[in-house]
Formats: sequence, C-alpha cells, structure tokens
Amino acid sequence: MRRETVKPRDNRAATPLFRAFGGRLVEPDGEEVVLANRSDMHRLEGRLLGLLMPLMAGLIVFDGLWRLGGAWLAWTSIAPAWLLGLHLLSLGFGRRSPAAAFWCWAVLFSAWSGWMVNDAVPWVRGIAWGWLGFLGLQGAGLAMMGWNLLMRLRGSRGLTVRMVGVVAAHLGMAWAWWRFGWPWGLAWGAGIAAIGCWGTFRPTSPLFGPVATRVRGGGVLITLDDGPDPDDTPALLDLLDRHGVRAVFFVIGDKVREFPELAREIVARGHELGNHTMTHPQASMWCAGPWRMRREIAGCQRAIEEVTGQVPRWFRAPVGHRNFFTHPVAGELELEVVAWSRRAFDTVETDVEKMVRLLSDEAADGDILLLHESTPVAVELLERVLERLSEA
Repeated sequence: MRRETVKPRDNRAATPLFRAFGGRLVEPDGEEVVLANRSDMHRLEGRLLGLLMPLMAGLIVFDGLWRLGGAWLAWTSIAPAWLLGLHLLSLGFGRRSPAAAFWCWAVLFSAWSGWMVNDAVPWVRGIAWGWLGFLGLQGAGLAMMGWNLLMRLRGSRGLTVRMVGVVAAHLGMAWAWWRFGWPWGLAWGAGIAAIGCWGTFRPTSPLFGPVATRVRGGGVLITLDDGPDPDDTPALLDLLDRHGVRAVFFVIGDKVREFPELAREIVARGHELGNHTMTHPQASMWCAGPWRMRREIAGCQRAIEEVTGQVPRWFRAPVGHRNFFTHPVAGELELEVVAWSRRAFDTVETDVEKMVRLLSDEAADGDILLLHESTPVAVELLERVLERLSEA
C-alpha cells in the first residue's frame, strides 16, 4: 500500500498570533474528524479570547459610565450595559468568520486604547497600553505568516528570495556593528546563527519549510537510509518479504549507479525509493550553497529515475541536516521533505536491544522509523524490530 504523509491542517485560529504560533492540527481519522470540526477556532485561542474580549468590553463600558455619571452609575449599570453592548455587537459580527469578528472588535478596542493611552487615570492607561501590546503581538504573528509563505516558494524564486534574505540579514548585522558598536553587531550575528542552527540541525524543524514526520495509518513506516548496499540490501529485502512489510529505501545516487541491480531489485520487491542526495555529504550538507544543493538532490533524482524508472517523491537529507536552500530545490523537483518520528542512532550505537526499544516500544500507527544500511547491526536490528512489531 502506498503510504502518504500526514499533512498539517489549518489550526482555525482567528488571530495572526495563534495562526502563526498556535501549532498545526494533524489530520485525524474517523470519528475524530467530526469531533475536531465541531470547533471553528483554535482551542487555546478560543479560551483566551473568550475571556479577554468580554473583559475588555466590560472595562470600556465601565469607564464610559464612570465618566458619564460617576461611581454610582458605573457600579449600578455596568452589568446590564455590558450585556446589552455584547448582544448588539454580536448581531453585527455574529455571522462573520471568527477572524473577521476579532478584527471588528480589535478596531473598536484599538480606537479606544489609542485615545486613552495618555489618560489621567492610571488603570485606564494600563488597560489601553495592555491592549495595544496584545495587538502588537499580532504583528509578530503576521511576520511569521509572511515568513512561512516565503519559505514555501519553489525553484529559482524561492532561492532568490532566500539569497536576498541572507544578504539583507548580514548587511543588517554590519549596520548594527557600525551604528551601535560591536556588542550589537555580535548579538545580531548570534541571532542569525541561532536561527540557522535551529532550522538546519533540528531534523524536524519546519522553520525553513514543511517537514513530514508521520504517515497515514496502516502501522509504522520503516525507512532505511544510505543504501543500496551489496551486503545488507539482499538480506534486508528477504526479511521484509518474510514479514510482508513494505519499506522506503532512501538511497544515495552514487550507490544507485554503482549497484543498479540492487536498486532495481528494491523496486521489483514492491518497495519505494527515496532521494538521499547524490554523494551523502553528511559533514557538509549543512553549509551547502544553492548550486551544490541542486547538484546533490537533482543528481540523485536523475540517477534513480534512469536506473529504475521510478521517480522518487520523498527527500531526506543526510543526518537530517537540511539548510536554508533545501526546500526550494526539493520543491522544484516535486519532492516532499521527510524526516522521522523515531530513531535509534544505529550508525553509532552498538546495543541492539536498546535500539529495538527506541524504535518499537509504544510505536503508533503513522510513526516513521529511521534505520540504516551499511552498519554492523543493520540486518539484526531490522529483524528484531520486525519481530517486536509483529508481536504488538
């Protein structure tokens, strides 16, 4: 059965802050779809706005009543006036989408806050500044949404945007150094480095583009990297056949050309080939520029297609180290970037039992398991994992 990766769903957030930073909903199955779709807002956001918006409206009404008739009118009339105001506003906004309703309320609250930021009453000033601060956080959400859109651009457009971004970030660092001194320039550079490290060295990070870590149902998905290997591949294929399991082999382009019969055998046995770069530059993939990135990914894609006739649809970077230029190249080749949800570090670990536990204990439907060929424990590890999974 051909497995598909789990695509993140829109989190249904109404505000840019929660839309960008509120996480993504994973596509559920069966009855969970019905249950999930009963709510038309992000749950945490719904709770926050359900508290914040009525409270803000009540405080504004209370302030207005106080100014009109003093403390007596404010305290005696706040409840009916507040409820009446909420009902009147809901008539105008109730049929709109949650996002449209939020922005309608936000415009009203922002107009009041802008008027009251210099008010003589301290608590009124505090509320006004607090609301404007909350509104300012929406700017961060909008910025992240724009970033995510740019990170989805493919091919030369995506590479151009990223190159411009790299140049602009470093020019900004040089300007901060010149204008404010070396501590500011150093801090700016450290920020660039931190962002680069988070997006590059964390294999599941979506900072530089979407990364799949799960597949739809049907048990776990076994993936095997770094083949084909003349010693391991035949034995691994026999094990998979014996257990009736289909896997994805993320193969290296140079090895596909060196051992074409093994690559064709993988396909003939009903398994799928994934793109794992042409030369597997595990020590330098993190710093590959756009042209080298294209050579590595496109070269492997071409080798697999020419040798086997199969066109890979998934790409996995060596050691999971994608960088700023990976996604535009992969996207141009119609490749989806895939990581994993469980791994055992089998290229460096020697304790097979420990690795089996890491890969199989509490493994759930949709988990992507990462194993490797060309290791001293490749065959034994896969055999033990398959046995453990068949017992579950």
